[in-house]
Amino acid sequence: MTARPPLREVADLLRTVLGRPPAWLDTLRPDTLLDGELHLESHDLAAWSLALRTRYGPAADLAAHLTTLDLDALTAFTLADAAALAGGPAPAPGAPTGADPPSIPADGKADTTGAAPPAPSPSGAGGPRGRFLFVSLPLFGHVNPLAAVSRELLARGHEVLWAGSESFLRPLLGPDTAIAPIPLRAHRGQADRGTAAARSRWDGYIVPHAGHTLPGIERAVAAFRPDVLAVDQHAVAGALAAHRAGLPWASLAPTTMELTRPYRTAAPRVEEWIERRMADMWTAAGLPGAPPHDLRFSPHLLVAFTGEALTGPLPWPRNAVLVGPALAAREPDRTFPWEWIDPARRQVLVTVGTLSLDLAADFHARTVEALRPLGDRLQAVIAAPDGTVADPPGHVLVRPRVPVLELMPRLDAVVSHGGLNTVCEALAHGVPLLVAPIKGDQPINAAQVAAAGAGRRVRFAHASPQQLRAELLAVLDDPSHAAAARRVQESFAAAGGAPAAADHLETLLPAGPRPAGP
Repeated sequence: MTARPPLREVADLLRTVLGRPPAWLDTLRPDTLLDGELHLESHDLAAWSLALRTRYGPAADLAAHLTTLDLDALTAFTLADAAALAGGPAPAPGAPTGADPPSIPADGKADTTGAAPPAPSPSGAGGPRGRFLFVSLPLFGHVNPLAAVSRELLARGHEVLWAGSESFLRPLLGPDTAIAPIPLRAHRGQADRGTAAARSRWDGYIVPHAGHTLPGIERAVAAFRPDVLAVDQHAVAGALAAHRAGLPWASLAPTTMELTRPYRTAAPRVEEWIERRMADMWTAAGLPGAPPHDLRFSPHLLVAFTGEALTGPLPWPRNAVLVGPALAAREPDRTFPWEWIDPARRQVLVTVGTLSLDLAADFHARTVEALRPLGDRLQAVIAAPDGTVADPPGHVLVRPRVPVLELMPRLDAVVSHGGLNTVCEALAHGVPLLVAPIKGDQPINAAQVAAAGAGRRVRFAHASPQQLRAELLAVLDDPSHAAAARRVQESFAAAGGAPAAADHLETLLPAGPRPAGP
């Protein structure tokens, strides 16, 4: 065994990777958590691991070692652990790789039950009329694209029912969409970041939401007798209900977290933990044995609201279709002060989504300081609750609710957390982005935006006002970003959006007439 390197020496390699000043080292402790305190992203870990291997040899392969850890060990991994690894033996061979879900093996292809979807009929063609039951998490970024598809199906003469919270869904779906009400139940917050966010996302939200909503969804299935269920990938109760009723169902993916499967390679034991959670939900629903496939991926159809111009080539399941963002007109915001907008100045929207507002106060404060000296050239709208953004200057408007789609044609840039819904809405209008990812799929989306040239990325927790200002001005002033955003916009338009998603859902309808009944 080689001598253990000094902790500060190991930390200094990380400081160089992150581009932090030397004084930053004095803020670190041996027990500083890599995940919970430093919030290192995958590219940070990869670059630091390379620096460690270069300095200390193959035994210091941090990235490889992290793939052998389960969720508890990952969230507890410290700077001192990294230093010990650099001075210790190489990780044991044969580290676990995680079980490939039967529906999406390691070659990226779906199994034989997930065959390529049949070619849809032309949009709106006179095929059989059907009944579609929609199930989603009660989150704006999840419901909005599904709502656009729902409206398209209604316009074609199909019957559509949603199962969920009437109070949450009604403002988003409009007065005419039928809803089977399931009371909205508060679940634990998701303030965690890094790998710990996986635990809070599943144990604090996805799992309890499934248990709470499954009885109501099954009542809706029994009363409505749908032909097809259209299920948000994270609304696992919809998948369970489809299995219990023996109905075809489609997974609708409003995020890229499950599509890109980052844990399969970076942290396979976390992926195994997620699979165990799904198996527990399967058993709790009274279904026999083990799930026949990953419940996030229907064997019938997977509809993703993105496109390869943004994602780049990925090993998609054979039954996946990429339709781009699904957009539909929303209820106009009659209280928004449209007269405030000055057409002579450039317009910027700042939004971190609904799930991240509890993390956003400091980011909003730094963003306001970044914007403060720019009043002669731009105006900015910040989506944030009243009273949470202190002392905004006159050219910064803070609103608890923002009509995003109405604003988009007027915008020159969007500053965002990188949620797929916001990213795709911006790019669908040819608007470039400055992305400050926080958790979940957001670092993936930020990397895709930057790789496509349609914007730039900054660190949510550490970007200074000066850095935020410089990066925002780069997005606004470098015409290549707007040009790249327009290229993605064109590809999204060609993908078809909500009509294309409806086309593919129609392929799941039974060929013959519906049996007699309600």
